[in-house]
Amino acid sequence: MATDARRPGRPRTGVREAVLAAAEEILAEAGVARLSTKEIARRAGVAESSIFYHFGDRLGLLRAVVHLHLPRYKEVAAEVGRRAGHGSVRDNLVELLDSLEAFYTRITPVLAVVQADHELRDLFTKRSAEADIGPRRGLAPVVDYLARERDLGRVRADADLDAVALIILGTAHQRAVYRVLGGTPGVAGTAQVVETLLPGLLPG
Repeated sequence: MATDARRPGRPRTGVREAVLAAAEEILAEAGVARLSTKEIARRAGVAESSIFYHFGDRLGLLRAVVHLHLPRYKEVAAEVGRRAGHGSVRDNLVELLDSLEAFYTRITPVLAVVQADHELRDLFTKRSAEADIGPRRGLAPVVDYLARERDLGRVRADADLDAVALIILGTAHQRAVYRVLGGTPGVAGTAQVVETLLPGLLPG
């Protein structure tokens, strides 16, 4: 039986990144069926022990995969926030919805793994609450953007911003689920969704 010839101690540079990339590849290709630490280590070309060194446990690895994409979502949300008062509300919302869909498309396989295992689900819920990274946090940047547009008079003063934000995030997530399952035939596009929202969102 082959043994790991690596010396004990801190794993080599790049292990964390290689493990995250391998985990994402496996989830995208085969889902949870092949998501084992042995398979991840084989794909990443690292020692299996280094996975536990960097991530603690399987849930820690899955959370790290999700967090890998959070900066991108935050960047997109911040950029849309800065565009309040510029361009059009329609174009800004379409851009935001497209970016959210891309984000959810990447993390949906991970969340599916978590939801399929009750122990992982309970731990993920507990740790997310402790770190304040639950789903509610995703609504805040959208609500903030809409509030800025409302203050500028580009969104109706009586618009329910929480409801609009929930529709936007829900649409992005649902379209991502369709995409992960094999495409989006017959599903309304992001522009269609935004066009449907606008009559109740824009003044006049």
